[in-house]
Amino acid sequence: MFRLDWFRKDPSEKYRMGCGSSFDASDGPRTVVVFGSTGLLGGAIARRLLQEPFLYKVRCVTRRSSGEKARELAEHGAVIVNADLGETKSLEKALEGADIMFLTTHYWEEKNKEKEVIKGLNAIDAAIQCGVKHIIFNGSENVKKIIGKECSHLDSKSAIEEYIREVDNPSVDVTGINNSLPEITTNDIGINFTILRLPFWLENFYSVFKPHKLKHAVYAVALPLEGSELDVMSVEDVGEIVASILRRPRQYYGKTLNLSVESLSMENIVDTFNRHFDNRKFTDPKIRIKDMEKFQFPGSKDLAAMFEFYQSGQAVRDIKLTRKLNPHALTFDRWLSENRDKVEEALREAN
Repeated sequence: MFRLDWFRKDPSEKYRMGCGSSFDASDGPRTVVVFGSTGLLGGAIARRLLQEPFLYKVRCVTRRSSGEKARELAEHGAVIVNADLGETKSLEKALEGADIMFLTTHYWEEKNKEKEVIKGLNAIDAAIQCGVKHIIFNGSENVKKIIGKECSHLDSKSAIEEYIREVDNPSVDVTGINNSLPEITTNDIGINFTILRLPFWLENFYSVFKPHKLKHAVYAVALPLEGSELDVMSVEDVGEIVASILRRPRQYYGKTLNLSVESLSMENIVDTFNRHFDNRKFTDPKIRIKDMEKFQFPGSKDLAAMFEFYQSGQAVRDIKLTRKLNPHALTFDRWLSENRDKVEEALREAN
């Protein structure tokens, strides 16, 4: 078990000083602070909430306020705030007066699990200190506990989840996973939280898991599924899911939402690529977990462990709930149709 007391000597300490948040439903739009707002996930959430300015004031946290993505968000009405997850004072300033925080942390920037966890805990502490009323976090199961192998980019998020659950309720046993997690209500804790657990992002198909070229016009889709199916969704569709949660927040306090739009086999994935790109041929190279473990790029063992976790049957996702929260969420087929240009560009880069 990943020990949180290494990071916080007293995780049960109450934070009741506050940073001045005194929101009432009649006061007007709720202020939502979005971390990772210039990335795929945070950006999707910020853009969706910015569509309803009478309901939400969106405060986007970034370390690069002069960047193009930050400028685009500002043009659509976001307040851009400079803050760093490693600097507590900047976090408290970013969260002052906020009602809701969406938090996602990024392992791959530094490839350091301990640093990611510390940054996540910093944000949680600052949110509690500032009286934030609802925390929504992009979490994960504890992969190491399930399969016995390190999966740093998911295990770090599991550790932050654990801290959220115990920070105001240290007597709760938080070592379970999936449906074995204790049901926690706002009567038990001093903070309201909702955990999102996402599946494989379809956007990976034009980034880290883009098909790679074998020869002229022939590409391999290299996912080590080994006969299992893969839960997927577009990260862009998480924005509507968060908007649905915020319409009825009390319904989702203390809940872990396991999201997926559909479950696909390698045959489904390859066939869909071939339907949309008739000038190319896509194949399944039947890559295995043990093959990926031997790859020499940084993080290959973590990604292999992630796929082993997906194969384990313990990555339980709820397609019905996901479609309830976002009835218009894209299937892979529709997503590929709408994102063909981005995939096409990635394929050209693979040449």
